[in-house]
Amino acid sequence: MRWRNWIFLTLVMFFLGSVGTLQAGSVKIFKVLPHYLDKEGRHTLSPSPFERDRYQAILKADPEKCSTMRFDIQWRNTLKDFQNIRLKIELRGSNLRSKPIEFTEEFAVNKSIWSKWSKIKVPEEVFEKLHNVSAWRVSIWEGEEMISEYQSFLWDPQPDPSLIKREK
Repeated sequence: MRWRNWIFLTLVMFFLGSVGTLQAGSVKIFKVLPHYLDKEGRHTLSPSPFERDRYQAILKADPEKCSTMRFDIQWRNTLKDFQNIRLKIELRGSNLRSKPIEFTEEFAVNKSIWSKWSKIKVPEEVFEKLHNVSAWRVSIWEGEEMISEYQSFLWDPQPDPSLIKREK
């Protein structure tokens, strides 16, 4: 009886493991880590994830210590044929003295196959205008088609256009 349970468990694990590989090829964003950077460009003081989270809380609580933000994006490409792949980041923030501001930037990415981390640093002058980043979205585009996206839970796909002042 016991060996039947092991065979059943093995088959279930095999099936669950193969579900993610059914697609012939894809490009997908797996993780986006937004980090505040201090005046020296650091997001942590030591390699420990606990220290990183503590330092991020300090930087978020005291905006005077922040110089900008950096987004670390983990994405995977299993396509062999692809042209013109771009990574696009969209930020929304609000300065206390102005209307909400939106920032959009696109970056060409290396045509590597498999998993890759890309780091996008928000320019300091844009970060000062945004003041407080309230929502963000990262997407991968091939030509004019969006292939994959990853967004913060506050991202509203259809914001009120009268409230947005576009910056580039």
